Amino acid sequence: MAMGTTILRTILNRIYADFFMPSRLGVYREFLEEIISHGYKTYSVATFWEKTKGDRTRLQENCLVLRHDIDTDTGTAKAMWEIEQALGVESSYYFRLSTVDIPFMRAIAFSRGEAGYHYEELATVAKEKCLKTREQVLREMPCIRRLFQENLNSLRERSGLPIDIVASHGDFVNRKLQMYNWEILKNNAFRKEVGVKLEVYDEPFASNVSSRHSDTDYPSFWRPESPLGAIRRGESVIYVLVHPRHWRTNHKVNFVDNVNRALEGLRYSL
Repeated sequence: MAMGTTILRTILNRIYADFFMPSRLGVYREFLEEIISHGYKTYSVATFWEKTKGDRTRLQENCLVLRHDIDTDTGTAKAMWEIEQALGVESSYYFRLSTVDIPFMRAIAFSRGEAGYHYEELATVAKEKCLKTREQVLREMPCIRRLFQENLNSLRERSGLPIDIVASHGDFVNRKLQMYNWEILKNNAFRKEVGVKLEVYDEPFASNVSSRHSDTDYPSFWRPESPLGAIRRGESVIYVLVHPRHWRTNHKVNFVDNVNRALEGLRYSL
């Protein structure tokens, strides 16, 4: 009975978050204002990496590295960016192929922010070919890497941006396989060939963060805790990952995304 109640509550929370929850963009502005009021400098991933090169002692001030993964809902991403522009906040935005918006990417880059690639070719090929084991995926790795290279080069050509920092997307198939998209870039020769200087999950980058936080579903909103706790404690380098979906409801986008994910899961399981 308890398990059934938990599942029902989870479903109801998801329905509320996807279709009925009021906009939290005002909360987002207040969050950024508190960051600024505590004297934190905000950086994109690219700026933080350029300033530290894997050694955070090079920084002279406390900073917050702000990253957006645009899994869905570019419209809300734009609203968040406009808030940041008004407050002088610098950040990173990583776009999936399904959310690429070239004019928006250029605007981010021209305003001293970072627009990058939120890639997922390992998961894409695994779903298309119904790969169910690590061994099957490894056999397909040359195909996966070729697809990644083609997509990255196409995005560079279309945007006119260097896009040499990338961020792996997470998909249900990654969790099933226990293989993550960043495994595409574990080959140093391939990484050099495609011109990727940093993957945001690289250890030299991750190890220079003193406190990591990600937004999450209603009603928790943050995991493992709100970044404001780390800010009030005076942590030196706070890393925050946010997703537009958790800050403003977009009924159409959420409905389409939910249906697509359900269909992908069904096809993969058959």
